[in-house]
Amino acid sequence: MRLMLLFVLLLGSFPQIAAADSDYLIGKGDVLQISVWGVADMSRSVVVRPDGKITLPAIGDVVAAGVTPSQLSSQLSTAMKNFIKEPIVTVSVEQIRNNRVYITGGNVSRVFDMVKETSLLKLLSELGDLSAIDLRQAYLSRKGKILFKDFYALYYKGDFSQDQLLQAEDIIFLPSNVLNQVYVLGAVVKPQKIQYFEGMTVLDAILAAGGFTEFAKDSSVYLINKQQQKKKLNLENVRRGKDLTDNVALNPGDYVVVEESIF
Repeated sequence: MRLMLLFVLLLGSFPQIAAADSDYLIGKGDVLQISVWGVADMSRSVVVRPDGKITLPAIGDVVAAGVTPSQLSSQLSTAMKNFIKEPIVTVSVEQIRNNRVYITGGNVSRVFDMVKETSLLKLLSELGDLSAIDLRQAYLSRKGKILFKDFYALYYKGDFSQDQLLQAEDIIFLPSNVLNQVYVLGAVVKPQKIQYFEGMTVLDAILAAGGFTEFAKDSSVYLINKQQQKKKLNLENVRRGKDLTDNVALNPGDYVVVEESIF
Protein backbone atom coordinates (compact mmCIF):
# COMPACT_ATOMS: atom_id res chain seq x y z
CA MET A 1 0.00 0.00 0.00
CA ARG A 2 2.79 2.40 0.92
CA LEU A 3 4.63 1.53 -2.29
CA MET A 4 1.53 2.26 -4.35
CA LEU A 5 1.03 5.61 -2.56
CA LEU A 6 4.66 6.56 -3.26
CA PHE A 7 4.23 5.65 -6.92
CA VAL A 8 1.10 7.83 -7.22
CA LEU A 9 2.86 10.76 -5.57
CA LEU A 10 5.83 10.44 -7.90
CA LEU A 11 3.60 10.07 -10.90
CA GLY A 12 1.79 13.26 -9.94
CA SER A 13 5.07 15.13 -9.59
CA PHE A 14 6.34 14.56 -13.12
CA PRO A 15 3.84 16.76 -14.96
CA GLN A 16 4.62 19.55 -12.49
CA ILE A 17 8.33 19.40 -13.31
CA ALA A 18 7.60 19.59 -17.03
CA ALA A 19 5.01 22.33 -16.50
CA ALA A 20 7.66 24.60 -14.98
CA ASP A 21 9.18 24.87 -18.47
CA SER A 22 5.88 24.59 -20.33
CA ASP A 23 6.38 27.69 -22.48
CA TYR A 24 10.11 27.30 -23.14
CA LEU A 25 11.06 26.03 -26.58
CA ILE A 26 14.10 23.77 -26.56
CA GLY A 27 16.93 25.03 -28.74
CA LYS A 28 20.03 23.63 -30.40
CA GLY A 29 22.87 23.31 -27.91
CA ASP A 30 20.60 23.08 -24.86
CA VAL A 31 21.47 20.41 -22.29
CA LEU A 32 18.51 18.21 -21.37
CA GLN A 33 18.04 15.74 -18.53
CA ILE A 34 15.97 12.76 -19.66
CA SER A 35 14.59 10.76 -16.74
CA VAL A 36 12.73 7.48 -17.26
CA TRP A 37 11.04 6.27 -14.09
CA GLY A 38 12.40 2.88 -13.02
CA VAL A 39 14.73 2.47 -16.01
CA ALA A 40 18.13 3.87 -15.10
CA ASP A 41 19.75 2.78 -18.38
CA MET A 42 17.41 5.05 -20.34
CA SER A 43 17.93 8.09 -18.10
CA ARG A 44 20.72 10.43 -19.11
CA SER A 45 21.88 13.98 -19.86
CA VAL A 46 21.97 14.84 -23.56
CA VAL A 47 22.89 17.82 -25.70
CA VAL A 48 20.64 18.93 -28.54
CA ARG A 49 22.76 18.65 -31.67
CA PRO A 50 23.08 21.36 -34.35
CA ASP A 51 20.51 19.44 -36.40
CA GLY A 52 18.03 19.84 -33.54
CA LYS A 53 17.99 16.17 -32.58
CA ILE A 54 18.99 14.04 -29.62
CA THR A 55 19.87 10.35 -29.62
CA LEU A 56 18.58 7.86 -27.05
CA PRO A 57 19.16 4.11 -26.69
CA ALA A 58 16.67 1.88 -28.51
CA ILE A 59 14.60 4.70 -30.02
CA GLY A 60 17.45 6.49 -31.85
CA ASP A 61 17.16 10.08 -33.10
CA VAL A 62 14.36 12.34 -31.89
CA VAL A 63 13.75 15.96 -32.88
CA ALA A 64 13.99 18.07 -29.71
CA ALA A 65 14.51 21.63 -30.95
CA GLY A 66 11.41 23.73 -31.30
CA VAL A 67 9.22 21.89 -28.79
CA THR A 68 8.62 22.37 -25.08
CA PRO A 69 10.01 19.95 -22.47
CA SER A 70 6.50 18.62 -21.77
CA GLN A 71 5.88 18.00 -25.48
CA LEU A 72 9.18 16.15 -25.79
CA SER A 73 8.28 14.10 -22.71
CA SER A 74 5.08 12.95 -24.45
CA GLN A 75 6.92 12.13 -27.66
CA LEU A 76 9.52 10.04 -25.82
CA SER A 77 6.86 8.25 -23.78
CA THR A 78 5.08 7.23 -26.97
CA ALA A 79 8.33 6.10 -28.61
CA MET A 80 9.32 3.98 -25.59
CA LYS A 81 6.06 2.05 -25.37
CA ASN A 82 7.55 -0.59 -27.70
CA PHE A 83 10.25 -1.30 -25.11
CA ILE A 84 8.83 -0.27 -21.73
CA LYS A 85 5.39 -0.91 -20.30
CA GLU A 86 3.72 2.38 -19.32
CA PRO A 87 6.88 4.53 -19.56
CA ILE A 88 7.00 7.68 -17.46
CA VAL A 89 9.41 10.19 -19.01
CA THR A 90 10.41 13.60 -17.69
CA VAL A 91 12.44 16.15 -19.65
CA SER A 92 14.03 19.09 -17.88
CA VAL A 93 16.41 21.76 -19.22
CA GLU A 94 19.74 21.69 -17.38
CA GLN A 95 21.47 24.41 -19.38
CA ILE A 96 20.13 26.97 -21.84
CA ARG A 97 22.65 27.62 -24.57
CA ASN A 98 20.58 28.64 -27.56
CA ASN A 99 17.97 31.09 -26.31
CA ARG A 100 20.14 34.06 -25.40
CA VAL A 101 19.76 37.80 -25.81
CA TYR A 102 22.87 39.96 -25.74
CA ILE A 103 22.84 43.33 -23.95
CA THR A 104 25.65 45.79 -24.55
CA GLY A 105 26.40 49.50 -24.22
CA GLY A 106 28.25 52.04 -22.13
CA ASN A 107 27.09 50.85 -18.71
CA VAL A 108 25.56 47.41 -19.33
CA SER A 109 27.10 44.24 -20.69
CA ARG A 110 25.52 40.88 -20.06
CA VAL A 111 23.92 37.81 -21.61
CA PHE A 112 20.28 37.14 -20.78
CA ASP A 113 18.94 33.56 -20.95
CA MET A 114 15.28 33.50 -21.92
CA VAL A 115 13.59 30.65 -20.10
CA LYS A 116 10.16 31.74 -21.32
CA GLU A 117 8.56 34.19 -23.73
CA THR A 118 10.04 37.59 -22.92
CA SER A 119 9.32 41.08 -24.22
CA LEU A 120 11.68 44.04 -24.45
CA LEU A 121 9.89 45.87 -21.62
CA LYS A 122 10.10 42.84 -19.32
CA LEU A 123 13.82 42.55 -19.94
CA LEU A 124 14.43 46.27 -19.36
CA SER A 125 12.53 46.01 -16.09
CA GLU A 126 14.93 43.31 -14.91
CA LEU A 127 17.99 45.50 -15.49
CA GLY A 128 17.25 47.82 -12.57
CA ASP A 129 18.15 51.52 -12.62
CA LEU A 130 18.41 52.84 -16.19
CA SER A 131 18.95 56.49 -15.29
CA ALA A 132 22.48 56.35 -16.75
CA ILE A 133 21.18 54.99 -20.07
CA ASP A 134 20.20 57.12 -23.06
CA LEU A 135 17.04 55.21 -23.98
CA ARG A 136 16.32 57.53 -26.90
CA GLN A 137 19.43 56.24 -28.67
CA ALA A 138 18.95 52.61 -27.62
CA TYR A 139 18.00 50.02 -30.22
CA LEU A 140 17.12 46.36 -30.78
CA SER A 141 19.09 44.57 -33.49
CA ARG A 142 18.10 41.26 -35.08
CA LYS A 143 20.11 39.41 -37.71
CA GLY A 144 22.28 42.46 -38.37
CA LYS A 145 19.42 44.93 -38.83
CA ILE A 146 18.02 47.52 -36.42
CA LEU A 147 14.48 46.34 -35.73
CA PHE A 148 13.38 48.97 -33.21
CA LYS A 149 14.94 52.20 -31.93
CA ASP A 150 14.22 54.61 -29.05
CA PHE A 151 12.91 52.88 -25.93
CA TYR A 152 12.00 56.11 -24.10
CA ALA A 153 8.23 56.09 -24.64
CA LEU A 154 8.03 52.36 -23.95
CA TYR A 155 9.95 52.47 -20.68
CA TYR A 156 9.10 55.87 -19.21
CA LYS A 157 5.65 56.57 -20.67
CA GLY A 158 4.26 53.04 -20.71
CA ASP A 159 3.52 53.02 -24.44
CA PHE A 160 2.94 49.26 -24.61
CA SER A 161 2.15 49.44 -28.32
CA GLN A 162 5.92 49.71 -28.85
CA ASP A 163 6.77 46.57 -26.88
CA GLN A 164 8.60 43.87 -28.85
CA LEU A 165 8.80 40.11 -28.30
CA LEU A 166 12.45 39.07 -28.13
CA GLN A 167 14.02 36.23 -30.08
CA ALA A 168 17.18 34.21 -29.58
CA GLU A 169 20.36 36.05 -30.66
CA ASP A 170 18.74 39.50 -30.46
CA ILE A 171 21.16 42.29 -29.52
CA ILE A 172 20.02 45.20 -27.36
CA PHE A 173 22.25 48.27 -27.39
CA LEU A 174 21.92 50.58 -24.37
CA PRO A 175 24.29 53.56 -24.73
CA SER A 176 25.42 55.72 -21.83
CA ASN A 177 23.78 59.12 -21.42
CA VAL A 178 27.08 60.76 -20.44
CA LEU A 179 26.92 62.85 -23.62
CA ASN A 180 23.24 63.60 -23.12
CA GLN A 181 23.62 66.11 -20.30
CA VAL A 182 23.72 69.85 -19.71
CA TYR A 183 25.85 71.65 -17.13
CA VAL A 184 24.63 74.41 -14.84
CA LEU A 185 27.33 76.49 -13.14
CA GLY A 186 27.77 79.76 -11.29
CA ALA A 187 25.27 81.38 -8.92
CA VAL A 188 22.82 78.49 -8.56
CA VAL A 189 22.04 76.56 -5.39
CA LYS A 190 23.56 73.28 -6.60
CA PRO A 191 25.92 73.63 -9.60
CA GLN A 192 25.81 70.25 -11.37
CA LYS A 193 25.33 68.30 -14.56
CA ILE A 194 21.70 67.51 -15.36
CA GLN A 195 20.15 64.84 -17.53
CA TYR A 196 18.88 66.48 -20.71
CA PHE A 197 15.31 65.93 -21.83
CA GLU A 198 13.62 66.95 -25.04
CA GLY A 199 12.38 70.54 -24.86
CA MET A 200 14.53 71.50 -21.84
CA THR A 201 14.98 75.27 -21.53
CA VAL A 202 17.56 77.42 -19.75
CA LEU A 203 15.15 78.10 -16.87
CA ASP A 204 14.32 74.37 -16.60
CA ALA A 205 18.01 73.62 -16.13
CA ILE A 206 18.50 76.38 -13.55
CA LEU A 207 15.49 75.21 -11.52
CA ALA A 208 16.77 71.63 -11.67
CA ALA A 209 20.01 72.92 -10.12
CA GLY A 210 18.07 74.40 -7.19
CA GLY A 211 17.35 77.81 -8.72
CA PHE A 212 19.17 81.11 -8.42
CA THR A 213 21.11 82.01 -5.27
CA GLU A 214 20.33 85.28 -3.52
CA PHE A 215 23.38 86.81 -5.18
CA ALA A 216 22.56 85.61 -8.71
CA LYS A 217 22.41 88.16 -11.50
CA ASP A 218 19.45 86.84 -13.47
CA SER A 219 19.93 89.47 -16.15
CA SER A 220 23.35 88.02 -16.96
CA VAL A 221 23.12 84.33 -17.81
CA TYR A 222 25.40 82.81 -20.42
CA LEU A 223 24.67 79.85 -22.71
CA ILE A 224 27.74 78.11 -24.10
CA ASN A 225 27.25 75.37 -26.68
CA LYS A 226 29.53 72.54 -27.86
CA GLN A 227 31.15 74.83 -30.42
CA GLN A 228 32.11 77.19 -27.56
CA GLN A 229 29.75 79.83 -28.91
CA LYS A 230 28.64 82.14 -26.09
CA LYS A 231 25.28 83.88 -25.85
CA LYS A 232 24.14 86.26 -23.11
CA LEU A 233 20.58 85.85 -21.87
CA ASN A 234 18.44 88.09 -19.67
CA LEU A 235 16.17 85.96 -17.50
CA GLU A 236 14.92 88.81 -15.33
CA ASN A 237 11.87 89.36 -17.50
CA VAL A 238 11.43 85.59 -17.95
CA ARG A 239 11.16 85.12 -14.18
CA ARG A 240 8.55 87.86 -14.02
CA GLY A 241 6.57 86.29 -16.85
CA LYS A 242 6.84 89.40 -19.01
CA ASP A 243 9.05 88.16 -21.86
CA LEU A 244 9.96 84.53 -22.47
CA THR A 245 12.19 85.21 -25.48
CA ASP A 246 15.46 84.49 -23.66
CA ASN A 247 14.23 81.22 -22.15
CA VAL A 248 15.75 79.35 -25.07
CA ALA A 249 15.79 75.60 -25.63
CA LEU A 250 18.95 73.70 -24.76
CA ASN A 251 20.85 70.96 -26.53
CA PRO A 252 22.88 68.11 -25.00
CA GLY A 253 26.32 69.30 -23.97
CA ASP A 254 25.29 72.94 -23.38
CA TYR A 255 26.63 74.93 -20.42
CA VAL A 256 24.46 77.42 -18.52
CA VAL A 257 26.50 79.88 -16.43
CA VAL A 258 24.74 82.29 -14.06
CA GLU A 259 26.80 85.32 -13.10
CA GLU A 260 26.95 86.53 -9.51
CA SER A 261 26.20 90.11 -8.65
CA ILE A 262 28.91 91.97 -6.73
CA PHE A 263 26.29 94.00 -4.85
